[in-house]
Amino acid sequence: MSENMRIFIISFHVRRMDNSIMPVEHSNAYVTCYSTGNNYTDATEKALSNLVTDGIYPEEILQPIYEMDSVDWMQHVSDKWPDLVNSMPNQVNFESAMKRGEVVYGPFGLYNTEKIKE
Repeated sequence: MSENMRIFIISFHVRRMDNSIMPVEHSNAYVTCYSTGNNYTDATEKALSNLVTDGIYPEEILQPIYEMDSVDWMQHVSDKWPDLVNSMPNQVNFESAMKRGEVVYGPFGLYNTEKIKE
């Protein structure tokens, strides 16, 4: 049986920096981060640090910040992104990442701010 952990769900508005994991052709995105911590502040600080390490500049922390139990991961993914279930970590991999103190990203909602040429 898996160990239940408190997971904080923190959404961000972000932009691409040099040497980013985000594709070059996209400059901005919305992304949800999943992180553990003693409280939402600890989890948010961990997510912010992870974003910067991955070359992603956090423009804004979106409210509210949610909390879920780690055992609810697959149900959460199925509810939120039913078409992307197979591209997200499975329950075992998600819980392993959380136990190691990693941050897991949800799908990136990528977009550009450049005007479309007419």
